[in-house]
Amino acid sequence: MKFYIEKNTAVEDVKKVFTDYYPYLKIEFYKTMDNERIAPLKREALPSNFILNKLLKDSDNTIINLDKNITVAELENQFANIGLNAEIFRKSGSAFIGTSLTDNWTLQQQNAEAEELSRYY
Repeated sequence: MKFYIEKNTAVEDVKKVFTDYYPYLKIEFYKTMDNERIAPLKREALPSNFILNKLLKDSDNTIINLDKNITVAELENQFANIGLNAEIFRKSGSAFIGTSLTDNWTLQQQNAEAEELSRYY
């Protein structure tokens, strides 16, 4: 599945499409910091109404691959390559946890694992 980031695409637009395809995953966008070693909890998330085009390296329409067979790391790298700092989270019970230890899993694997954990809880 391809997602097109156009001139007026907001954070909430990407979140909605992503969640429609992967209901047990969540994507967040953060302000890019000079010091990338900042702890995840101290980073500032972009507001839902933020227009992503303001941060894109190339202001023309951009295509992101949301295919179920790409890994979390590949997806996060796609966003990084166009100037966006994104992170994927997986549902675990009633909370969302980071996927940094399983970034090599595909989006489909992440979603299936989260669905299984959610059923357990």
